[in-house]
Amino acid sequence: MLRLYKPLKNHEIFKLHEMLEHLVCNVWCEANGDACSSKIHPNFKDIYDNYDWLKTKIDTIYETCKSLSVEERETIVNAFFTNNEIEKLCNGDLLPVHLNELPEVVEQQMKPLLIDFYEILLERKKVPGTKQDYYQKLIRENEFQYCPCCGYMTFESTESKYREAFDHYLPKSDYPFASVNFSNLVPLCYKCNSDRKKVKDPIEKKAKAFYPFSNEEHRIEINITIDKAKDLRKLDRSDLAIDIIGDMDKVATWDRLFDIKERYNDITRSFTKTFLQRIKRRHKDFSEGKDNWSYTDSLNKIIEDYEYDRFEDCKFLKIPLMQELKNCASLIEVYGN
Repeated sequence: MLRLYKPLKNHEIFKLHEMLEHLVCNVWCEANGDACSSKIHPNFKDIYDNYDWLKTKIDTIYETCKSLSVEERETIVNAFFTNNEIEKLCNGDLLPVHLNELPEVVEQQMKPLLIDFYEILLERKKVPGTKQDYYQKLIRENEFQYCPCCGYMTFESTESKYREAFDHYLPKSDYPFASVNFSNLVPLCYKCNSDRKKVKDPIEKKAKAFYPFSNEEHRIEINITIDKAKDLRKLDRSDLAIDIIGDMDKVATWDRLFDIKERYNDITRSFTKTFLQRIKRRHKDFSEGKDNWSYTDSLNKIIEDYEYDRFEDCKFLKIPLMQELKNCASLIEVYGN
C-alpha cells in the first residue's frame, strides 16, 4: 500500500460483524437440544425473524452443528477469532486457520451463508449502517482523492452517489469468518481490486502484507533508474527500473497482488515526455536573471515544492524521476523540446 487508512473508530456497520460472531460462536457452536431461536441475541432477533431465507439457513446449520464434538466446536471458535485478527495475520504474528482444517459444515454450509451476509444481508434496511455511509465517512476522514493502494487512480468523492468497491483483503472465499469484518474490507480502485488483486490471498504461504488500517508509521520510498543512453521521450519498459524501499517482505506482497512496479513503470513513461517539457519551462522562469542557476537547481526547487503534496497528480513518482534526472540534467535541454 502506498498509503494506509486511518480507521473509523465507531460506525454502526461494525455491529454486523458482532452479530456474525454471536451466530458462529454462541449459537451454532453451542447447538444442543434447545431451539435455535432461543439462543438468538435480542439485537439479532429482528433480522432473524424478518428474513425467512436467513432464518431457514441459520436453523439448518444449527441442526448440523448439534453433532459436532466439543473439540470441533472449539476449533471453529478458535478459527473465527484467529482469522479476524487481520493485522496480526498480515504481520505474520499469527497463522490463519484454513478451511481444510475445519469441520465440513464450515465450508459446505457456513461459508455460503456468511458470504450472503456481505452480498445480500448488508444491503437490507434492517441491518445497521450502510456501505455507502461507511465509505463516505472513511474517505472524508482520510481525505483521499486517489486510491491509497496505487496512488494514481482517482476515487469517487464523498459527495458522489457512487463509491469504490470494497476489497475483501483476505478473500471471503478463503476466510468466510471475515466476510463482514470492516477491518478486512478496503475501498480500492477498480484497477487494484478487479483488474489485479481479484481473489489473491495476501498471506498465502506465510507471506507478510501491509495491513491497510494500521496505525504504524508508514512511508514508501521509490527510486527510478533510467537508461540514459536511450531517448528519454521514447522509453521502453526495460529502459526504466522501479525500486521500492520499505518493508521488503510486505513490498513484495504489494507488488505480487497489484503489479505495482509494472504499473508505476508504465505510468512514469507515459508522462515523461510532457514532464520534461514542463521542467524546461519552469527552469526558464527560475533561471531568468540568474547567471549561475542550473537545471539541478531547478529540479531541487520543483522537488521541494512537490514534497508538500506528494500524493497529488503522481508527484510521488515525479519526485524520484527528477532525482534521477539530476544525474543527467543536461539531457533535459535536448529532450525538453
